[in-house]
Amino acid sequence: MQSTILIAREYGTPDVLEFFDQALPELAAGMARIKVKAAGINPIDARRMTGEFRHAALPQGFGTEFAGVIVDLPAGASHWATGDEVLGSGAGFTHATVIDVPLSNLVARPANIDWPVAGSLAGVAQTAMTILDEIGDVRSLLIHGGSGGVGSITIQIARARGIEVVATASARNLGYLAELGATPVEYGPGLVARLEAVHPALFDASLDMSGTEEATQASLARVRPDGLIGSIAGTPPSSERVQALWTKRSPAKLKAVVDGVAAGRFRWEVSKTFPFSDAADAYGAILGGHTRGKSALVF
Repeated sequence: MQSTILIAREYGTPDVLEFFDQALPELAAGMARIKVKAAGINPIDARRMTGEFRHAALPQGFGTEFAGVIVDLPAGASHWATGDEVLGSGAGFTHATVIDVPLSNLVARPANIDWPVAGSLAGVAQTAMTILDEIGDVRSLLIHGGSGGVGSITIQIARARGIEVVATASARNLGYLAELGATPVEYGPGLVARLEAVHPALFDASLDMSGTEEATQASLARVRPDGLIGSIAGTPPSSERVQALWTKRSPAKLKAVVDGVAAGRFRWEVSKTFPFSDAADAYGAILGGHTRGKSALVF
């Protein structure tokens, strides 16, 4: 079996992306072979393409999450069958037509969750659950950049836990934040004063999805001195108080979010889909920023 894989042999703009056809080896023990139907695109993918993050040697593949159909299994894989529809985290890359994934990463795709949604859930869901576990028992939370993928689901899970959430975004996404259950605040000059106006007490914790200096300074001004200021932006912070948070994979926690989406308790928005053949356009859109929800490649 062959797979067509999105790769880059050098760092740069989306024009460095290319498709590479590769014959797949015999399936290893503990792995499932998946025909990909959709795969989420995350800012980290585009930032790895440009070379801002250099986590792998060149040439490099992309993608951390997927949804698809099992086409091959090793002997003795009793819990799954070929033809099963699944989603989860990948192993190295997911922006490809066929991928091999650890069996332990798989979660069944509910029939009422469409492919683009299913393919874009794994990374953000597990990141959101990691974040909320890290901040612990808090009553109020400030989220910078709340309209993106991680921010959107973090708001909803936090509200389901009874946490009061104030979230920032551009003017055009303030209504979306309100629909998710957050008190929306527009970022930009005067942010600290606007935050104080809607939430006079200091926040128990803050989370930065945007990586801006404005977000850092607003958190320093509006979070309790003993409160956690966390960031998933991956940019070097200007304050030692900012704690980098990294995703801890947990298929069980992913399944909890998937079940919530399937039951209608959590809203999940895929703002745009791109055919796999238009991957360069998709990466360019991610670099443009201001994404609402997630974008996904469809196969």
